[in-house]
Amino acid sequence: MRTAIVGGGVVGLACAFELARRGAEVTLFEREQPGAGASTVAAGMLAPSSELEKTPQVLVDLQLDSLRRYPDFVAAVEAAGGQPCGYRDEGTLWVSRHRDDELELDHLCAIQQDRGMPARRLSGRDVRQIEPYVSPRAVGGLLVERDTQVDPRRLVPALRAACEASGVEIRAQTVVRAIEPRRGTLSLTIESDAGASQFETDQALLASGVWLEDCIVTPLPTLGMRPIKGQIVHLRGQPLADRVLRNSDIYLVPRADGELLLGATEEEQGFDLTASAGGTLDLLRYAFEVLPGIYDLDLTEIDVGLRPAFSDHMPVIGPTNVDGVFIAAGHYRGGILLAPGTAHWMAELMINGQAIDHLAPFGYERLLQNQEAPA
Repeated sequence: MRTAIVGGGVVGLACAFELARRGAEVTLFEREQPGAGASTVAAGMLAPSSELEKTPQVLVDLQLDSLRRYPDFVAAVEAAGGQPCGYRDEGTLWVSRHRDDELELDHLCAIQQDRGMPARRLSGRDVRQIEPYVSPRAVGGLLVERDTQVDPRRLVPALRAACEASGVEIRAQTVVRAIEPRRGTLSLTIESDAGASQFETDQALLASGVWLEDCIVTPLPTLGMRPIKGQIVHLRGQPLADRVLRNSDIYLVPRADGELLLGATEEEQGFDLTASAGGTLDLLRYAFEVLPGIYDLDLTEIDVGLRPAFSDHMPVIGPTNVDGVFIAAGHYRGGILLAPGTAHWMAELMINGQAIDHLAPFGYERLLQNQEAPA
């Protein structure tokens, strides 16, 4: 089965790897280099617990399904490509700074227990026993041991190596301009330094993130993909935390090599990739309240990415009304977390014709219901 994947972010690469190891002949097209978009800007937290109250249960279920798949997914990627993914399983420690934070953590803990996700409330002293560099002003905490993390800047090259080792052909610096059905097959118009050409395939998976509907002509309806700008600050120096620290304003993600990530802002600024002083100031201020030792770290990078989002902040995963055309896009802030689950279910669908019911909540038809009919 010839399969084309449009988009080389973590979702596209994960799908390519899963399809290839199930026997599909896969060619992946990426307009820049794999991972050049939001994937390698992400912090890599694998934490379904973080926004339970705001997340529909069907999406929580998909997040938990993907989280369960992560250890085997990482093992398969590392075995195939020989590169580490930076996977860690120390959990997340929520830190409360005052009474309002404490009430929020009580609420979050109750929601997690209701949804079968264990968490443990801590005193301020308990928090500092676990993480000694946390601010002495911290009054309490919530430990979510089930949460894990992965380093996207390791995961993406590891996935690329695993894909190539599994027979995936990766065509970087290649833009797909159009997809057209032709007598049981699909014809892709592609553009690269060598010029324009046609590529024939049996199936096509659109996994191009914020570029899903930009500069490409397809028979599909407009779904309203939009970019959400996110800014993240990179610090380096003495290790100050062993696990992810967070509250309602900030998350701090430690890496094994001494790097500490602070994230992330959220702005509707179109395709603007400019870092702002205000966003950086907010991240540093909120992080200092949790971990005062960041004052002495080096600020090494300010990175900006564009999260792909639809109007309901739910991904579109599944088939379309065009035979052979599928979509896996709009993962918003959950692309890294949802990559293994998305890849598994898309492979079930595209190779075995199964998983239709499982993916039904993520069909794109829901986005068309509120669109006005043409005059």
